[in-house]
Amino acid sequence: MRESLVRAYMETVPHHRRHARFSAGTLPLRQLAQELGNIEQVADSVLGEHWAVWSTFLGPDLSECVASFDIAGVGVESMSPSDVRAMHVRLRGEEWYLGAVQVRPEIPSHWAVFLKGIPSKFRIFEEKLYLFHSGYESEFEDTRDYVDFQSWEDSGIFSSICWEDLGVRETIFDPYENMEYFRRIGEADELLHGQFSSALGETLMRCSDLDPNLTQRLHAAIKAFEGHETGEGLAHVALSCRRFTERLADCLYPPRDEKVNGRKVGQAEYRNRLWAYVADSITSATTRTLLIANVEDLGNRIDRLDNLSNKGLHSDVSSSDVNRLLLSLLVVTHDLMSLRPPGGAFSYEPYADSFREFFDDLWKGEERRSKGGEE
Repeated sequence: MRESLVRAYMETVPHHRRHARFSAGTLPLRQLAQELGNIEQVADSVLGEHWAVWSTFLGPDLSECVASFDIAGVGVESMSPSDVRAMHVRLRGEEWYLGAVQVRPEIPSHWAVFLKGIPSKFRIFEEKLYLFHSGYESEFEDTRDYVDFQSWEDSGIFSSICWEDLGVRETIFDPYENMEYFRRIGEADELLHGQFSSALGETLMRCSDLDPNLTQRLHAAIKAFEGHETGEGLAHVALSCRRFTERLADCLYPPRDEKVNGRKVGQAEYRNRLWAYVADSITSATTRTLLIANVEDLGNRIDRLDNLSNKGLHSDVSSSDVNRLLLSLLVVTHDLMSLRPPGGAFSYEPYADSFREFFDDLWKGEERRSKGGEE
């Protein structure tokens, strides 16, 4: 069961997003039923009758399972909702698989069943497996599970397997192993998702308002990153980021023949044009310096990856470098676009081809009708 689930994780989650901590064990659902009074209340509390919990279970189904047998659970920390759904689709044909539940640390029963109830076992990072053990115990006795280590090696799933010292985490010496701490983790997760989702949503909306081509180029960059399989694919992501940044500069500060602050701001000097836009938009010297430094950093990242690509050194382009480039691109874009309030003059330039096609078709139609009348 565990190996099948791990294989599903490796096949579902792309290499560049593959980092999760796994816990495993028998879920203490029957013990919770004794505390709450009956099994139905356990199902209600776990599935979030009063909470917004994503789940593939129905209450009666879970109640029947708890009443019939012990349930083994595997917790996977740090997965996106789309990856969870894809993994669920891959596993639902397995006879041992019952379903998936979103774990929310602020729910008391989730803390008791999923977080406190089953211990952490291992970490997966990209192609590697890290088996947890308590290093301090080795002072007295080597308690590492070498049989488990060998079984993972025999599976052939990972490029390498090693040990990771869990220290005193999840022991009586761990002062953070309590519901209050995990409640704060859950709250921080909600706050971060809300903050960044809002910023990303605003960035996409402003891109669409300013020039729909910006949205298309941003989509091309992210799509290429999600689907890349080689260093050459990563180089295409960097190229898409450059094209997006050049288009952004065209929209925010169109090319000029004359220099601005001693710098050329022609078509090729997109970075200088973004600096000029920042200088025109901000009066605070401190804020202006910080934003210009961010634009400079973004440009340097793009140039470095472009240089590697032009030299054919695709193997030197790493997914972590490109991931940081995309994050930098989004942060800088949000910063630049939020310097000015929305509602500026509408730009007709992105729609010019549509206008031309419409009037060309209209003119051709008139010509056909005119010739038909003459005949």
